[in-house]
Amino acid sequence: MRLTRCLHLRESPATPHLIKQFVPRETCNVKPKATNWFPGHMSSGLKRMQMMTRVADCIIEIHDARLPFTSRNRFANQSYAGRPRMLILAKADLVKRDEIDMICKQISVQENIPVYSTSNTVRQKQFLRGLMKDGVGMANADQLTIAKPHYTFFVSGIPNVGKSSFINLFKKDTDLDKNKLKVAPEPGVTKKISNRLKILNSPSVFMYDTPGVNLPSFDSPETVLKLAACGCVPSTVTGHVQAADYLLFWLNRKEQYKYAFLCGLAAPSNNIIEVLAYYARRRNLMKDGKPMIQQAAQHFLIRFSRGEFGRIILEDF
Repeated sequence: MRLTRCLHLRESPATPHLIKQFVPRETCNVKPKATNWFPGHMSSGLKRMQMMTRVADCIIEIHDARLPFTSRNRFANQSYAGRPRMLILAKADLVKRDEIDMICKQISVQENIPVYSTSNTVRQKQFLRGLMKDGVGMANADQLTIAKPHYTFFVSGIPNVGKSSFINLFKKDTDLDKNKLKVAPEPGVTKKISNRLKILNSPSVFMYDTPGVNLPSFDSPETVLKLAACGCVPSTVTGHVQAADYLLFWLNRKEQYKYAFLCGLAAPSNNIIEVLAYYARRRNLMKDGKPMIQQAAQHFLIRFSRGEFGRIILEDF
């Protein structure tokens, strides 16, 4: 296909007509390069977590709000059976408010656990303190006690769902330890259980950050593509273009067409190579006069992670 320069989406008089004519793919047949990602630190980290969480007063599961069901490790969750736990849907600013509220209620009813949502971009001191007090209440009820000298919470979840960022929210809004935990846009930064971190004075609450742990093998190729699209698995595992193609499938399916404007397209497209070629030309990702497709795919995924393509959940619910 010959690629030519297009007008901006908002400048093209043909755009509304082309969008109306556009028919998204009904199915996605993208094949990832690999279907699992389970580095050695995950296996050792999981074993230590299973031992240490026996003394946990409460388990806080962190999940990516864009993947509220896929971003859960059922194998790890079985290790926490019998412990009080709550579920946090992080990065809630990247999805629609009414959808996240609906999902919180759905999971809470199905699993009979409290479910909350939070955003790393909003200061929410009172909410966070209330969250800890809810956890303390759950621990007291479980242990048939009125109060303990201190409480120990474990934060768990798969890679790059926002566990360390969640803890940093507390550190930012308290006068306690100000040293932030290391965070990064790529998964696998936290490779071992952190030192005990004091989060609150009254009640006295300590928290442990834990390494992200995936399932040893994923349920399907689609699962690993979802995780790669949201940065929970390195896109090098699936292939940058494959992860971007899967993301494109969902953007079109949910009628989120902002990417077309950002790529310089006159209308949405089901062809990921066409989309990335336009993006590369627009961003000057060129080499010897040809678009750098792999680099464009990485940029495409990063811009999605920043919420630049719209608020979207990559799952049916």
